[in-house]
Amino acid sequence: MLQPLRFILILLLLQSATGASAVAGVIDQNLFIHLFPAEHRLEGKAILSPAEGQPGWPPGFLLSARAEIDTLTADGKPVPYVFDNGHLKIGLTNRISALTITYRIRFDDPVPQNPVGIEDPSYGVTATIMPQGTYLSANSGWHPLPVDAESRFFVTISGPSGLTGVTAGRLVELTTSSTETRTAWKTQRPQTALTLAAGPYQLFREDLGEIQVLVFFGAANAALARDYLDACREFLHLYQTLFSPYPYAKFAVVENFYPTGYGLPGWTLLGSSVIRLPFIRSTSLPHEIAHAWWGNAIEVDYRSGNWCEGLATYVADYYLKELHDPAGALEYRRKLLRDYAALVESGDDLPLSAFHSRTTKRDQAVGYGKAAMVFHMLRNRIGDQAFWSGLQAAARNGLGKRYAWSDLQRHFEETSGTNLERFFQQWVQWTGAPQLRLTDVQAKAVADSWHVTGTLAQTAPHYDLLVPVRLASATQVVDQVVSLGEEEHRFDFTVTDVPVNLSVDPQNDIFRRLYPEEVPATINNLRASRAPLVIVATGSEERLDAARDLLRGLQWNRAPVLSEKEYLAQRPVNHDLLILGWPESKVLRPELPDGIRITGQQFTIDDKLYAETGDVLFMVLDSLQTRRVAGYFVTGSVGAAEDAARRIPHYGRYSLLVFRNGQNQIKSTWEPVKSPLKYLFDEEAVQ
Repeated sequence: MLQPLRFILILLLLQSATGASAVAGVIDQNLFIHLFPAEHRLEGKAILSPAEGQPGWPPGFLLSARAEIDTLTADGKPVPYVFDNGHLKIGLTNRISALTITYRIRFDDPVPQNPVGIEDPSYGVTATIMPQGTYLSANSGWHPLPVDAESRFFVTISGPSGLTGVTAGRLVELTTSSTETRTAWKTQRPQTALTLAAGPYQLFREDLGEIQVLVFFGAANAALARDYLDACREFLHLYQTLFSPYPYAKFAVVENFYPTGYGLPGWTLLGSSVIRLPFIRSTSLPHEIAHAWWGNAIEVDYRSGNWCEGLATYVADYYLKELHDPAGALEYRRKLLRDYAALVESGDDLPLSAFHSRTTKRDQAVGYGKAAMVFHMLRNRIGDQAFWSGLQAAARNGLGKRYAWSDLQRHFEETSGTNLERFFQQWVQWTGAPQLRLTDVQAKAVADSWHVTGTLAQTAPHYDLLVPVRLASATQVVDQVVSLGEEEHRFDFTVTDVPVNLSVDPQNDIFRRLYPEEVPATINNLRASRAPLVIVATGSEERLDAARDLLRGLQWNRAPVLSEKEYLAQRPVNHDLLILGWPESKVLRPELPDGIRITGQQFTIDDKLYAETGDVLFMVLDSLQTRRVAGYFVTGSVGAAEDAARRIPHYGRYSLLVFRNGQNQIKSTWEPVKSPLKYLFDEEAVQ
């Protein structure tokens, strides 16, 4: 789910003004929206009235500052109003039953033609109406937003024939004539504001019980609709079992004309290019379905931080791997820790209580990755039954409310019977992560067994941790959990034969600051660089222009550029390097990993030769310079370099990539050579 920063600020202001998690009233909105794509505008008519049993009118409304109000009447009669910079003030009394506003708005936010390297997932687009499609975000003010109140909606969207509009709620009408296409949507529960999308869609549908399951795709992606319907039904069934009944009347997958990935109440808006990625149906799609509960039906109280992205990441991106691919789940936990280590430097961190939305990869490593690991540690601490019961209680009791981290804490404490104050305090309010140390490991023969002892320590501040420790011998594997609440704690094992190795947190179940030795060089290390330097290998000068998208994607577009000869003459130090082409000088040639050979623009990996013009190798290695990394971009042609350049930044977790004619052939991450948290027993250590 994406919550643009400006919308979050509006929510924070409204919540601060009310001082409560509930709004003062509910307004019924009957909206008639006609889209004029060629003119980048809409014409709207809003008929507003207090919902039955509600206290009356709100103190005012918000509407886009771009709006031009044509008429405004109360019970059919004109009334005075003030409209200033998006704030609409009207003198209304409780005797007035209906307010009607007709207005026009031009929305034409530019959509970037080349979004590579733009970290903001909204691409700066709040609202745009174009012949290619329409996107109107919930914070764009395309419909009246009552201050201090929520709304129930009946929305009719019309436009040129073939232009289908989608928003929240149940689909109640879809008709097309030779001149016009019209859809109508009805929401079942109050919401703050609506998002609207429109495009040349075909509708595909297969309901799950009372839930409308809908896919709105353009002709180019229509063949994928069946797979998306099946995936939606699968994940809706799973999450209803895990959480509670689905909280909306429909779930729709809707195509957008630029590469978004938005989770909205009862639907998701995915870019055309995103939809075609084969992994989206098992990653982004369940993530957005999970947001139906976490972030939409149960909203986030942003004053205490955004918890919903981490929870959706845990129950979707991570948990589905745990169900079907345990090895993949372990690798995913490692990925989260490595991303944090590569992207978040000490002193450049923020606590979860300060995370609101993702605008950088650093934000993602904290607000998604760290938060997901917090839920994983919580589940390990209180057990599966208490964890899933806590989520079910939150889903039932939080429906229609704004929840803070403390509200989730309350439910987990109730289902587990455990005081979790320190747990949530340290993980939500504190910045950073603990770093563990393993010292004083000894093994002694005692009668017919072996006694192993050691000390587990942590850096300050001291977290309350339950740390898994594993001892392996030739015939046994013994696990125990060490309770570490202060600076250090002694532990001991007893096994029946000679110990072989000891490892702390062997399955990466603890969110912690990894040691440099535990973090293999990856593309994310290049992205996080504060001292980048591009080197153009001799004979590869044409690759510089071809690599522009790669530099933008890595945020290296302002990095200094040197030729190979210039580098050798100057020998600058303390830089992360990106080398375009295979250098002639041995000074710039690293010791290659086993199985990899490079000759000119050709390369061999595990005895397979890549010598075609469409072949591309990209790898990141520990640099010749201490604590730095170096990326190597070897391509068979300039065209292959241009194609791969826009793809590579999306593979941040990997160390080695191979493409052939635009298709990924290899993606892998180097294995760490060693870890200070692993101890190998030798003959001298075993007494």
